[in-house]
Amino acid sequence: MTREVFGRTELAALMRPAVPALVDWIVREVWREVPVYARHGRVTRHGVECAVALFVDLVEDPLAPRDRLYETCRRLGAGEAYEGRTLDDLQVAYRVGTRAGWRWIMRVGRRHRLSSGVMARLAEMLFGYADELARMSIRGHREAQAELDGTRAGLRRRLLRLVTGPVPVTDAVLAELAAAAGWPVPAEVAAVVLESAVSPCWEPGVLADLESPQPYLLVPAPVDAGCFAALGVRAAVGPPVSPAASAHSLRWARTTLRLVAGGALPDTPVTWCAEHLTTLWLLSDSPLADQVARQELAPLTRFPDRTRRRLGETLLSWLENGGNSEKIAVDLSVHPQTVRYRVRQLKDAFGDRLDDPGARFAMQAALRASAFQSRGA
Repeated sequence: MTREVFGRTELAALMRPAVPALVDWIVREVWREVPVYARHGRVTRHGVECAVALFVDLVEDPLAPRDRLYETCRRLGAGEAYEGRTLDDLQVAYRVGTRAGWRWIMRVGRRHRLSSGVMARLAEMLFGYADELARMSIRGHREAQAELDGTRAGLRRRLLRLVTGPVPVTDAVLAELAAAAGWPVPAEVAAVVLESAVSPCWEPGVLADLESPQPYLLVPAPVDAGCFAALGVRAAVGPPVSPAASAHSLRWARTTLRLVAGGALPDTPVTWCAEHLTTLWLLSDSPLADQVARQELAPLTRFPDRTRRRLGETLLSWLENGGNSEKIAVDLSVHPQTVRYRVRQLKDAFGDRLDDPGARFAMQAALRASAFQSRGA
């Protein structure tokens, strides 16, 4: 016959002698189902011991304090986060423990002929208890993950500012900092400068500083064009470089965005520095470019402004077209006779310098830089 009346104290007294054997059984089952926990044997056993002991205490007194076990469960969840794992393994361990616990309760029930009503209450207690423990672990995992995310975000910003700063970083230091920040170091990177901050969900391989007055990113190369075309703000993508040379890519990208804003380069949603390297080179130091133009194009200063501009255009076309009057005429949309007249003026003004390859190179560079600056103005 079943026992219809069974007091809480009496029921708990039946369970307590078998607790050590139950703990051993659950631990073995967890290690078998989730082998990773076999490497943390003491932690696993401690958690199981606390859980089983408290469950028996709750059978006797539903108001028994749970704080100690809840803290243990929170720490288990946090430990998974700190190890870089999800809660999948811990959830499996909880299911294994709950299943083993229920089988044990069924054996206790059969041995002591417990009624179906008592068994139903024990089942409700057990499965509700398991849900509570799981919720505590989830809370611990979330809290730890939030802490890690905040710490890692700060580390990633500091890493970005360091590798794009003025002092070169050694490979060893870079590898150590990148590991701490959770950044997989790519073979090549490219800096991306944004006109204003945007906050999409960047991939783990992207380092971002959106708090800077001019927000910028460091992304693995090659760069996916589609990633930035839909941002809704102007962006300049620097040339690919090694991670240690990130500062150069950032400097070129910033210069490119400044030239776009000034009109020297076409205004497009995304500007690729690699397509404008010569322009960047010529305009990387505008005052120096002005000095080169003043020195190399000094003979043109004798002419009035309008004539000087026309002769400058003709000289650049003459240099680019190897002195071919027909090509120059097409290039400038003027009559070949006009070209020949202007060329005579240039030869009178520059003399033998037009035959010097070094002087021709310097003049062509100065004229191109002046043309880009004029476009921006």
